[in-house]
Amino acid sequence: MQEHDCSALPSFRVSFPGPFTHHDVVVNGWRVPYLQARMTTEDRVTLVIDRRLGVTFSVEEAERIVPFVADAIAVAMGYGAHPDDSTPRPRPRAPYPRPERIVDLLSVESD
Repeated sequence: MQEHDCSALPSFRVSFPGPFTHHDVVVNGWRVPYLQARMTTEDRVTLVIDRRLGVTFSVEEAERIVPFVADAIAVAMGYGAHPDDSTPRPRPRAPYPRPERIVDLLSVESD
């Protein structure tokens, strides 16, 4: 085997940070995409949206807030709402509304 200088090798672009621990968030048996939870204490949970924005709630507050967040994420993805118990599978995407520009109208007085 020939000797070689390892410093001539290129640096790698891929790294593997972690491990990270989080919980999936599930509403009515359906996982909420882009939402993770971290249990900070027995009665506190940190919700993290898109692995970027996080806020800590009590478990009771999260019980009220998470269904709203799940619906908001589903609507942002083009669905009508997050699935519920009566939905056998996610509803098809709703058609996107046409963007409308809002123009302010000014009144002009005439003599």
